[in-house]
Amino acid sequence: MGPDGGPEDRAARLGRSPSDPGAPGRRRSDRVWICAPGVGGVVVALAASGLLGSLEPAAMFVVGVGTLLSLVLSVRLHRPALRWPWWAISGSVLLFIVGGAARADLHTLGNLGPSRSLVPDLVSLPGYVLGAAGLLGFSRARDRARGSQHHFGVILDGVIAALALLAVAWVYVIYPVLVHHHTPLTVRLLLTCYPAMSLFLVVVTVRIAFSPEQRRVPSYWFLLATMTAMFVGDTLYMFADVDLVHVAGRFLDLPYAIAFVATAAMALHPSMRALTEPAGLRPKAASPGRVVLVALGLLVPAVITLQHPSGSMKDRVALFVIIVMLTGAAVLRIVQALHLAERSEADLAYQATHDSLTGLPNRRMMREHLDDVLARAAVDDTHVALLFLDLDRFKLVNDTLGHTHGDELLVDVARRLQEHMRPSDLVTRIGGDEFMVVLGQVVSVSQALELAHRLRTCLRTPFMVNGMEFYVSASIGLSFASGDDPRVDAELLVRDADMALYQAKDAGRDAVAVFDESMRTRISERVELEHDLRRAVELRQLHLVYQPIIRIPDGPVEGVEALVRWAHPTLGVIPPVKFIPLAEDTGLIKGIGEWVLQEAVRQLAAWRRDTPGLENLYVTVNVSGAQLHDERLVERVAAVLERNGVPGNALCLELTESVVMEEHRHAIAIFTELRRLDVRLAIDDFGTEYSSLAYLKRFPVTNLKIDRSFVENLDDDDSSDATLIAAVVAMAHALGIATVAEGVETSTQARRLVDLGCDAVQGYLYSRPVQAESVPYVITTMWKRDGQARLEAAAGGR
Repeated sequence: MGPDGGPEDRAARLGRSPSDPGAPGRRRSDRVWICAPGVGGVVVALAASGLLGSLEPAAMFVVGVGTLLSLVLSVRLHRPALRWPWWAISGSVLLFIVGGAARADLHTLGNLGPSRSLVPDLVSLPGYVLGAAGLLGFSRARDRARGSQHHFGVILDGVIAALALLAVAWVYVIYPVLVHHHTPLTVRLLLTCYPAMSLFLVVVTVRIAFSPEQRRVPSYWFLLATMTAMFVGDTLYMFADVDLVHVAGRFLDLPYAIAFVATAAMALHPSMRALTEPAGLRPKAASPGRVVLVALGLLVPAVITLQHPSGSMKDRVALFVIIVMLTGAAVLRIVQALHLAERSEADLAYQATHDSLTGLPNRRMMREHLDDVLARAAVDDTHVALLFLDLDRFKLVNDTLGHTHGDELLVDVARRLQEHMRPSDLVTRIGGDEFMVVLGQVVSVSQALELAHRLRTCLRTPFMVNGMEFYVSASIGLSFASGDDPRVDAELLVRDADMALYQAKDAGRDAVAVFDESMRTRISERVELEHDLRRAVELRQLHLVYQPIIRIPDGPVEGVEALVRWAHPTLGVIPPVKFIPLAEDTGLIKGIGEWVLQEAVRQLAAWRRDTPGLENLYVTVNVSGAQLHDERLVERVAAVLERNGVPGNALCLELTESVVMEEHRHAIAIFTELRRLDVRLAIDDFGTEYSSLAYLKRFPVTNLKIDRSFVENLDDDDSSDATLIAAVVAMAHALGIATVAEGVETSTQARRLVDLGCDAVQGYLYSRPVQAESVPYVITTMWKRDGQARLEAAAGGR
């Protein structure tokens, strides 16, 4: 493509799409492709009707030259992806024009004797070669992914059809008519070559235009019309040349004129670009036409052998050569078909046992290999180890950056795993971000553990994908068995490794866990708990409790934090620390989070409406990482506020520091949208993760919640946590952010938080989480009676 770019580039710079009727290039292209072939068609019609008289030969010459100019113009106008096939076709048109003029000037029509000039043939026949080259260029450009075998098959199909026609024409037309005319062998071969070569072009065109993966565009139909008209013209010319038919000259030229006009239309139509653009691959069905061609190639020699009368030695040699070539082409086509079938079978076998993305062996091959390893271990009395590897939080990559980046990262991970394993180990991808490694030649659990830690360590080096840096960690489950244990099979070993992987995930990820029998009970309990959790919302087993948030040192209750609890029918109340991680791993957290948001805001609206003194109360709701990546989060929040008639500042959304920092760019965008709704935003557990002032300045948060792990040490006068809290409070106040301390349980802790300048607190010292119906009483009655005294006690100790 030239420096100015194609039509798409020019249209894009003008603010229009290439298909926009208002695009100047499109309007100019439409005018050219309609007008030029239209003018040519009119000239052809006038010539065929005899209205041009003696000007008919000159008119046909002008149509040919116009076609040549149209080809050159179309390449400059439409800028196809591949240009050389168009130049080859242009060259063939030029040779046809010159050859036709020479034929008319030398009066070769009907001259079958030795005085017939071969100059027109020597000029025209290379035109067929150039035309075939151009067509095969179209085929190769459209089917780049199909390989050379496919294009060789296209050529063979055309050769078989051409040779079959050549043999039939020689036996049933040329020999019977010219046997007594003493026509030179060279002339007889040339007479049959023209329809044979044009039939070759027709077959190749049909194979290109009507293959299953091609999109039918107008230029294909014009191309087929061109080749069909040439075949009709060459056949008609052959019959006229041997005096089998008597046709006026203008009608002999008519098919070629039609071919010229169709070629101009093909080149000037905007769809001409599609002829040299790759086509999508679809499953290719067996072609009945191809079977017919091969059968024809094998049948024609037999029929000719039976019916052809004896002739001169030259005739017999010529026919023998034609039959040998035809039979050879048919045999080659059969051999190629067998080769393609064998290769397709091998490809299918490979696809059945390998992962299409990474090229690693898949689950099926892993199971077969593991069965073989276990069988050998039983004979050799050796050991077998299996590693089940799962990338930690990989779903966040797909959710935030798209599956394309995720797939590229998986390919890099697969490559690195292979590089760091031994030749005797089989690395497989079994789906998603899960990999399994069948370890060969292990003698002990410690050796298998060493290999597992090597894998985990090699992944810590960051990956570069499209200029972006990714940090990856993995959890690994290890199962180990001795070959003399008859109870062990591939299925059991995989299940054990899966259980160990669960244990590694529960241990905090980026860890290796070795299977032991106690895991079966824990995993069984986890599976049952997961099953029950899926129905907990539906069966109304989840409920919310609320813990007051108290402003210090003055004492009013300014808000409550909504905390979810699960009242299991047989296990009793299950704390969040046990079922929330399970909900995050199984994807149930989005549904639970949505329910918590709706229920908390609904309850807040009822309190503000029905209880005097709670008109300014706000509620804090925890938001998970999965909810943060919900594209409709802001929309959902706005809808629930509007539905309950609650202002934005009555809701505070709370995210943990780790979730916010891991996806800080995405979090900033979402936080900005939420702040436009006037919703408060809090970062929970502040101080336990990054705690970076540079990051914090970029987030439009309103609250920082100081983690209870810092607060609990305030009872110790020598604790350094007081200094850390003071730094956090000072930093937050400098940014206009309020601070809330969690887990306050003693008066000493409360007093020191007042001294440190903290804005608000919550904890058992003031109130445990209570049911929704108890919140008005706790705030309006009990707090006035007991809470104020606690504040005064805390203040009095200063």
